[in-house]
Amino acid sequence: MANPSVKRRDFLKLIGIGASSMGLGITEAKPMAKTRDGMLVEAPDEYGGFLVEKLNTKIFPYEYNTEIIKRMSEKSTTFSRNVWDPDRRDRPETKENLTYINLVEGEGKVPNQTRLDYALMTAAWHGDRSGGGLSYRWESYSGASGLSRDKLGPWDPSDLDMTWEEASIAVKHASLFFGASLAGIAELNPLWLYSDSFSPTQEDRAHAIPVLSEGERFEQTDEVLYIPSSMNRVIALAFEEDYYGIANSPGRLASAAVGNGYSRMAFTACTLAEFIRELGYRAIPAGNGTGLSIPMAIDAGLGELGRLGLLMTPKYGPRVRLAKVITDMPLLPDSPIKFGVTEFCKACMLCAEHCPSNAVKEGTRTWEGKSPSNNPGTLKWYIESEKCYDFNGFSCSNCKRVCPFTKPNNSWLHQMIRKIIDAKISPLNKLMIRLDQASGYGHQIQDTEFWKRDGHKTITARESM
Repeated sequence: MANPSVKRRDFLKLIGIGASSMGLGITEAKPMAKTRDGMLVEAPDEYGGFLVEKLNTKIFPYEYNTEIIKRMSEKSTTFSRNVWDPDRRDRPETKENLTYINLVEGEGKVPNQTRLDYALMTAAWHGDRSGGGLSYRWESYSGASGLSRDKLGPWDPSDLDMTWEEASIAVKHASLFFGASLAGIAELNPLWLYSDSFSPTQEDRAHAIPVLSEGERFEQTDEVLYIPSSMNRVIALAFEEDYYGIANSPGRLASAAVGNGYSRMAFTACTLAEFIRELGYRAIPAGNGTGLSIPMAIDAGLGELGRLGLLMTPKYGPRVRLAKVITDMPLLPDSPIKFGVTEFCKACMLCAEHCPSNAVKEGTRTWEGKSPSNNPGTLKWYIESEKCYDFNGFSCSNCKRVCPFTKPNNSWLHQMIRKIIDAKISPLNKLMIRLDQASGYGHQIQDTEFWKRDGHKTITARESM
């Protein structure tokens, strides 16, 4: 008997179902009720137990003042200022070898600073710092097959009897297949692209970027980066950071979780860009460069902005790293979402209370911050990123560790917290926060506990023999 066959069109249409069964985060959201600005939906795999309001595509869960906000210069980021700003050149890591101090002078006795921890951290960052053969390039590498628009023209979904909605799902599925934890699509807002680019490896070299300019010039020169106006879509990618690694913060295992995210960012964004190029469209992959990842991810429906200055996702909380791919492939944008982050963060001060560098602030949202690396004009909680960077050699993730949103939805308490957030019952927010802390969540785990875990399972002495 012959094996049954599945047509390519049917297979691609089932991508959403397949991704759901694999736990990849693409599930069909179940409509619950209409709201003024959109629709309440439920999708447990994608939204981690939250009832989420999917907004109309032109409504966003933030405010900005068009009279104040301007495109930010990449030269103003903390990473760039570390290179050219005289005030940043004297930061702690330039004056002392933290690895030597903790491992040699401390004779390996500093908690959560062992050689085993450092080895994991260094390896986790390898893909990002070495490039792994990938450098967020704009064009295909020389060994690519080259089935580009010049030879075959742009791919048309109708070739497989697909719609652009189905093609957009297929691109998000490819994103998850290549390693992303979450993926969303947005119309590119030019405000979120840098006004110029700055390469920390090439001091004093900056480019003006005529973003979405008229014409189709697509080119990198020593003076200008040309991005055509047709490249008006962005695919936002989120990468989960290991829960137990972050729970070790401010130990080196937290930095390992962060570094692993950065290394996966480079591989996935570059690979996804190559996938899009093979379909005959242009693609620019980027990690922290080219533009601001957080507002792009918010526009793409991945989450909201929290007090700690990071993207808050329903499924992973702030425990994610972000990358993106800008393209001219006419993908359909996803809806921005709201799930109670702003209301909860107004009551919860845990990230500010546990920030050892005072980079995260208590108080209300404002239109501008105090740091040269803040870009004014958006109503939010501004952080002082250079203080965050300097603490403990860039290994601190305390704000993510203590955040109630960061915990897996694996207990009655966290299911209750999510229900309270959903219902927006403000007086109960503080009670839920204290119950969360009393339950033991948010406390630092020791590296010894991390190394004895097998996935989510604690290995006993007998099992380890």
